[in-house]
Amino acid sequence: MQWPARQEFDRWAGRQQSWGAGLMVISAALFLWLGYLLLVPFTVQDGVFDEVACEAPLFHDSADTTDDKDTPYSEDVHRLCAVERDWPELLGIGILAVPPAVAGAALFTSGSARKRASAHVFRVLEMQESDERRALQQARPKP
Repeated sequence: MQWPARQEFDRWAGRQQSWGAGLMVISAALFLWLGYLLLVPFTVQDGVFDEVACEAPLFHDSADTTDDKDTPYSEDVHRLCAVERDWPELLGIGILAVPPAVAGAALFTSGSARKRASAHVFRVLEMQESDERRALQQARPKP
């Protein structure tokens, strides 16, 4: 039968699935890192010894920094926090995570489809061979 060909085909399909899963893990790690940078408060060094607590960029409301003296954000502190977690950098991480996600999903789906198609084709071939054997047995004269 075509067993070595099927094994090779399945091996390639398994490699495609593995590469796809690996790329999706890389993409998930980048998205988790982006989520951490967007959602978790952080501190910034102000001078040599001072640390300034900053809100997470996603929850920071710039309207609170106008003239309210109760807020911990002055204009200088706001600039320090904004420079530490800059929006273009965060957007770049998000954009960097999209191609591996798309490529990984495509490779994983393609590998899965190849495996299923291979199993189906070889099952059909086995059924055809068994039908041919049955037809040969029925065609032989019985002693």
